[in-house]
Amino acid sequence: VLARAATPASTTKIKVGDRDVELTILRPDAPKGVVVFSHGAGGSPDGYAALLDLWVKAGFLVVAPLHVDSLKHPDRAKYTLQAAFPARLADVAAASAYAAQAAPGLPLAAAGHSYGSLISLIRGGAMTGMIPAQDPNVKAVLCFSDAGIIKGLIGPTAYAGVKAPMLMITGDKDVLPGMFDDWRAHLYPFETSPAGDKYAWVGKGADHRLAHGPAAPAFADAAALSVTFLKAKVLDDVAAKAALAARGATAAADFMTR
Repeated sequence: VLARAATPASTTKIKVGDRDVELTILRPDAPKGVVVFSHGAGGSPDGYAALLDLWVKAGFLVVAPLHVDSLKHPDRAKYTLQAAFPARLADVAAASAYAAQAAPGLPLAAAGHSYGSLISLIRGGAMTGMIPAQDPNVKAVLCFSDAGIIKGLIGPTAYAGVKAPMLMITGDKDVLPGMFDDWRAHLYPFETSPAGDKYAWVGKGADHRLAHGPAAPAFADAAALSVTFLKAKVLDDVAAKAALAARGATAAADFMTR
């Protein structure tokens, strides 16, 4: 069960091949849309309680699998981060199928943090030639950081298939030494996907913990923008569309569109 969240959360286990996958479910009284959320490497859904709670309050059913690379997963020792990759893709596909049964007919967003952002981008059309895991039902892709430019996996055309609206949220301190030493690597999906409905927010002083809640620098602004984006691009909310269109740079963050 999610800690620190005002929205009641539940967990359920589903079968994905021969594995049991735990889904964290946060459901508003009357869902208008669905967000399938993929956590960062080693993370877990409860680490994003404050963020997910805001999405639920905006009317989204949130379904978040616990991936095999999570520090909280009982079989974590059996998987490297690389071996977790196909399992993660299977997890989010199963989570989307679960949501389609739990809330049929509702529009879908793919969201994630770091490693989870790469998974959500693939669901939105990235690397279709290499990894046929796109979900045509994804209306928008929401990324908190991303996995950077992974040698041998992310090339110049990796994000050419991401035609859905996409928001990349990162910060000018968003580095992990040895993995991505330059925060600008997080902008690669924004810069190389087809132009149109692509957005990037760069928080001043924001680092790789940005999605984890109010203690992170610039969390409030980034989280509020994520809600605006989801409402605008998934729910076609008129007020949210206007707010997103009017958005510009602030003292707290740079903002780009293309």
